[in-house]
Amino acid sequence: MNHTVRKIIKDLGMQKDFALMMVLRSPFDFLSAVLNANMLESFIRLVERGEGESLSWAFWRFFIFTMLLFGYNVSIWATISIKTDMMFHKRLRRKLMDSMLARTEQDMEKLSAGDWITRLNSDVDKTADYITCPLNFMHAMIATVNLILSSVILIILNPKLFSVAVLVMIPFFILSSVVIIRKIPYYRKRAQESHAGYTNWMEPIVEAGDAITIFDGEEIVMRKVEEESLAIMRQNVKAHKLTAWSSLVNIISGNLGYILLLLMGNSMIGSGVKDFAELTKITQYRGQMMMGVMCVNSCMNNMKTNLSGAERVDEVLNADSARG
Repeated sequence: MNHTVRKIIKDLGMQKDFALMMVLRSPFDFLSAVLNANMLESFIRLVERGEGESLSWAFWRFFIFTMLLFGYNVSIWATISIKTDMMFHKRLRRKLMDSMLARTEQDMEKLSAGDWITRLNSDVDKTADYITCPLNFMHAMIATVNLILSSVILIILNPKLFSVAVLVMIPFFILSSVVIIRKIPYYRKRAQESHAGYTNWMEPIVEAGDAITIFDGEEIVMRKVEEESLAIMRQNVKAHKLTAWSSLVNIISGNLGYILLLLMGNSMIGSGVKDFAELTKITQYRGQMMMGVMCVNSCMNNMKTNLSGAERVDEVLNADSARG
C-alpha cells in the first residue's frame, strides 16, 4: 500500500478495520483456484475410466463447495467490506470538512472554490477507490495471495513447467507494470487539477448566468470551460493509452505462456506429467498464476490512477499537521 494512503488510514484510526477485511477476504481466489483445478482433474479422470455414473455425484459435491465458498465471500463483503468503505468515506469527508471550518478566510483563499469541491468529493472517492473499489488495493492483495500459493503448488506438481511459466511472465510483467504505467499518476493528477479549473468556471454560469449574459461574457466563460474540458480529456486519453498498452502486453504474455505450457506438457505426458488430467490441473494453476499477475497489474494501473486523489487529500491533511 502506498505510504500516503497508509498515512490517511492511520489518521482516521481505521488500521484494524482494513487489516481484518483483508485477512478475511484474501483466501478467496486461491480457494476457488484449488476447487476448480481439482474439479476438472476429477471430471477428466472419471470420463477416462468410463465412470459416468460417478460424474453426477462429483458435480454436486463440487457445486456445494463452490456455493459455500461464494457464500462466505458474499457474507464478508456484506458484513465487513461495505461497512468499512462507508465508514472510510464518512470519516475522511468529516476530517476534510473540519479542516475547512478551522481555517481562516486567508487560508481558504489559497485554493479556489472548485479545488476545494474537487478535493472534498472526487478526490475522497478516488482515495476510497484505491482501497476497496474493484481492481485496486484489496483485489491486488487477494490476487497476490493466489499468485504465491498457486506458484507453490505448481512447483510441487512440476518444477520444470513452473520455471517456463515464470520465465515468460517476468519480463512482460516488468514491461507492463513498471515501464509502461509509470507516468499514469502524473497524467491523472493533471486531469484532477484541470477538473478543479473546470469547476471554477462552471460556478459563475450557475450562480450568475444573467449577469454574464448582460455583460456579454458568455463567449469568454464558455471558451474557458472548453479549454479546461479539453485539458481534462487530453490528460485522461494519455493515461488510457498507457493502460491499453499495458493490457496488450499482458494478453501477449498470457497466450504465449499457455501455448508453451501445452506444447511442453504434451511431450512430457508419461514421464514428467502423469496424464492429461494432471496436465489440465497444471494448466489451471498456471492460469491462476497468470490471472494473479494480470490482476495485480490492472490493480496497479487503477491504484496509480486513484493515487492522484489521495495525494491531493493528503496535501490538505499535511497542511493541518504543519499548522498544528
